[in-house]
Amino acid sequence: MRMYLDDDLDSNLLISLLRNLGHEVVSPRVVGTRGARDEDHLRYAADNDLVLMTANAGDFVQLNRKWTDDHIGHSGILIVYRENNPARDMSFQEIAQAVGAVEESRIPIASTCQNLNFWRRT
Repeated sequence: MRMYLDDDLDSNLLISLLRNLGHEVVSPRVVGTRGARDEDHLRYAADNDLVLMTANAGDFVQLNRKWTDDHIGHSGILIVYRENNPARDMSFQEIAQAVGAVEESRIPIASTCQNLNFWRRT
C-alpha cells in the first residue's frame, strides 16, 4: 500500500515497520508538509494517490464527509483511534499489522474512512 502519514503518526519506528512489510510510506517531514492544515494533508495524499493514515479521527471523519458531499475523491483514510491508555491503544507494530490486514482484505477504501482498530490482529 502507498500511504502518507499525518503529523500525529509521523514516527521513524512506524515508518520502518510499515516499510519492512512492503508498504511505501511518505512522511510529512520529508515532503515539507509537517504542520500543515488537515485539509492540506488530505489534498497532498489525494494528489499523490496515497492513502492517508492518522490518529486525528474527528477532523478527518469530518473532512471525508465534506469531500464526499463536494464529490471530491481521495485514496482513502486509515484512522487509528486512541484513548491515551497504553493497555488499549494500538502499538506501532499492531498498526502496521492492521494495515496489512486491510490490504489483504482487498476491500475498496478509496474515498472512505477505515477504522484500523477493527483490523487489529489478536
